[in-house]
Amino acid sequence: MNQQELYREARRRVERRRQQAEAEAEQRRAALFAAEPRLVALQAEMAEAGGAAGKLAAEGFAKEAAEQMARFDRLASAYRKAMAHGDAMPHYHCAICSDTGRDGGATCACVLEEVKRLRRRQINDAGPLMLCRFENFSLDYYPQRMENLGFSPRATMEAILQECRDWAADFGPHSQSLYMYGDAGLGKTHLALSIASEVLDAGHDVIYVSAHSAFATVAEQRFDGGGEFFRSMLQADLLVLDDLGTEFLDAYTRGKLYELVNTRLYRRPTIYTSNIWRTEQLEQRYDEKISSRLLGECHLMRFWGHDIRLQKRKG
Repeated sequence: MNQQELYREARRRVERRRQQAEAEAEQRRAALFAAEPRLVALQAEMAEAGGAAGKLAAEGFAKEAAEQMARFDRLASAYRKAMAHGDAMPHYHCAICSDTGRDGGATCACVLEEVKRLRRRQINDAGPLMLCRFENFSLDYYPQRMENLGFSPRATMEAILQECRDWAADFGPHSQSLYMYGDAGLGKTHLALSIASEVLDAGHDVIYVSAHSAFATVAEQRFDGGGEFFRSMLQADLLVLDDLGTEFLDAYTRGKLYELVNTRLYRRPTIYTSNIWRTEQLEQRYDEKISSRLLGECHLMRFWGHDIRLQKRKG
């Protein structure tokens, strides 16, 4: 779902809550009226007093009208107490908007929270968002030393982890895009999703998708300019395009990738993850136009270490 569809679905869900709360209240009210016949009499007396007050006021009998209004107020107070005692009022989910979705002239926070939940579920369907947080990114899997390296992979990854935390905390439309690259199983997706989770929690529109899935969908919708899905990738506050290099490329999808990279370059931050880390490989697969934008305009993060998935399997 794109952002517009998410808001529509969120409002529908809030509206369903309101309808359910009012339907349940009506059931309790019916049971209360059956148990307390006095409530029916109070309603009739309130209608009589209110009607009399209006008629007397229209005829110029102000004192008598005031007396009837005072009677109405007493009856209404007794009625409200009886209704409250019988739990006949709706139990709305949101105390701010009573599940209308509106807070004055603005969209209520409950709708925004529902949008966030929907987007989180959408991302979690595509990647293990709930499992990927900064807090459970373990540096223990990264060695202090590796053969033929003159620096510590663990220290490098510790610095990258902090960079990612800072990037997520300071996220905005002018944040520099990230290109995370390195061998498979080094935590690129974990950190990309950790950032996505933080940015989503801050109220931004986030899309996470694998490159393979994204461009398969774009290819299917080629007669609609890549479709609504492609347009949502262009417009998201943050796009995480995971595993760049696994997608099927033909002339059309290569053109759409260039459009995506180029359009988002100066308008929306993007996080790319890829196992392609040699410049010549990138240029060979994508041509110079795309590779130069990825390598020249993104902040590059090279991941070092040994495949964490293999380490976990070995125990």
